[in-house]
Amino acid sequence: MISVQESIALPNDILDDMEHSLGLLDQMHNLVAICVGDEIVHLNPCGASLLGLDHPRAAVNRSFFSFVHSDYAELASVGIALFAEEACLVSMKLVRQDGSDIDVEVWVKYLGKDHLYFLEAHDITEHLRAARALRQREQRLEGIINTVADGIVTVDDMGLIQTFNPAAEKIFGFSKSEVLGRNIRSLIPGALLNNQNSDDDALGDKVGSAVNVTGKRKSGDPIDLEMAIRSLQQGEQVSFTGIMRDITTRKANEARIFHMAHHDALTGLPNRHLLTDRVDEALKRADRYRQRFALIFVDLDKFKPINDTYGHAVGDEVLKEVANRLKQGVRSTDTVARVGGDEFVILFEDLSSSEEVMELQNKLKNLLSQPLQLTTKTLTIGASLGIGIYPDHATDVATLMDFADGAMYQAKHGS
Repeated sequence: MISVQESIALPNDILDDMEHSLGLLDQMHNLVAICVGDEIVHLNPCGASLLGLDHPRAAVNRSFFSFVHSDYAELASVGIALFAEEACLVSMKLVRQDGSDIDVEVWVKYLGKDHLYFLEAHDITEHLRAARALRQREQRLEGIINTVADGIVTVDDMGLIQTFNPAAEKIFGFSKSEVLGRNIRSLIPGALLNNQNSDDDALGDKVGSAVNVTGKRKSGDPIDLEMAIRSLQQGEQVSFTGIMRDITTRKANEARIFHMAHHDALTGLPNRHLLTDRVDEALKRADRYRQRFALIFVDLDKFKPINDTYGHAVGDEVLKEVANRLKQGVRSTDTVARVGGDEFVILFEDLSSSEEVMELQNKLKNLLSQPLQLTTKTLTIGASLGIGIYPDHATDVATLMDFADGAMYQAKHGS
């Protein structure tokens, strides 16, 4: 056995405490090392044999990660402190002195002072199937690298929470002690490990993929999550690990940007782009169910004189009031869009008869002819309307829009 003084350059009080313990460690049949930071200061004989070294002293003052296979360089870069924080077995490959490699499971514990770590590595080369080794390597690699930035929650095959890291505590607002042993559905109500006799989302069916799910904070507020799911087979037991990220803000921003891209900024109505999408979908439904639909083009009368006389601020008030009246005049399933300065289009689906759309036209003209009660004044404005009915007047969207636009033009100019 190597003397403690030969292997470790530490204060005498620590050396005295460890003298007898190292003797016991040297009898162990796994690789056992004492490290100061990443640097090995003591290696037992079994560890030297495992690494193909002539003597345990050959490892002293070398970084433990100098023995780690290059495939695991990214894992090694996280440092020994993070291994200790994980407090779990980590699968990796070590490189022997002759260049051959061995599969091991490594466990690290911080000894509580002077940056001392206890490291144990168990040789699993003969017992590890190649496919299982690859799966565990990917899981451990992803778990350790993402542990700081992302929430990591592990559940058993019954959905009971086994691990809950600090990032998950921040995401959900629960402490680890509050959730361990509880079902994952208390955090993600739609999460199931199988979908037998249930219409809920089955997370167990989405292993290996990234999914978007809705979680619930401790406060009861919903939270949008992006979650990658991994499974781990340990004997007959299966566990599932979810690596999740809070995307609530991102989803809200995406929804805001989508709304801005598809709606008129002044009135909040759908714009021309969104109207075109909805008309395309309406045409597909009409063909599938042998239905009819109508497009009603609306152009305001006397709007330009109002703008010229009272200014754009009053003109904007007029447009917003017109938008409100058009929405009041149609069904909730219909679409009212602003497609130009004072031009609006209404998509009227599931049309039962031509008379029905004519009644709507008269209703809208009457609504728009009523005085507009604005902030500073009362004004009157009229509108010219043109109707195109699918498939009566056209069988494609572009032609139908041209027909309705032409009908509106004729109405406006009395021809």
